[in-house]
Amino acid sequence: MISMEWDGLTDRDRYGDWYLKARDRFSDLARDADWDGLFGELEKNPGYLNLARPGNRSGFAPLHQAAWHGAGVAVVSRLIAHGAWRTRRTRDGRLPVDIARERGHAHLLELLEPVAVRQLPAPSDVLEHHFHAMLRERTGSCFDEIEHLLPPLSPLTEGLDVRIFFRVVGMMGGFHYRLHTDTVHVNGRSRMDGDNGDFYHVTPDGWTKLAYSPAPPPPWSYPY
Repeated sequence: MISMEWDGLTDRDRYGDWYLKARDRFSDLARDADWDGLFGELEKNPGYLNLARPGNRSGFAPLHQAAWHGAGVAVVSRLIAHGAWRTRRTRDGRLPVDIARERGHAHLLELLEPVAVRQLPAPSDVLEHHFHAMLRERTGSCFDEIEHLLPPLSPLTEGLDVRIFFRVVGMMGGFHYRLHTDTVHVNGRSRMDGDNGDFYHVTPDGWTKLAYSPAPPPPWSYPY
């Protein structure tokens, strides 16, 4: 199982000072190609791996920085082994492999080419549309008041059991989601909930709120 976070916030002012400092420190290590320091930080905060600098307009996560710098194969392989997403796009739509190609780092191209361990149910763009529609509807006015970049589903293809948490400001919680057979399973939870939150299934045909909540909480739910 690989558990990761998707950070959709674009406004640095929405972060607390201590968290902002920790995230900036992590991003500085990737920017400066301090890979030993970065892997040391990942031991303490493994969920940071696919996160860009808070409020950063480029959207570079550590694997993009490694592609930019032309890091060694051992470094890039280690990032991928930790769960770095080769399908993670920058704000202008580039994959890590695109950046390596632009920079002339031919030794990384094969390694950075996305590999789909699992397939999203087709058509995947329709599936993602329904997923995003569910997020918008179930968060009420949260997205109207605070900009969030909605998470893509492509990282779910990169492992047999990838589980992702999308925190939503204003909700006091967020959504955990994973791919199971041909369905995206979603658990929306808030610290204000007196139970396990709400559960949803998303398919290319649409999304459905389940009439029941699994009990006890499924092992892929995260505490807040």
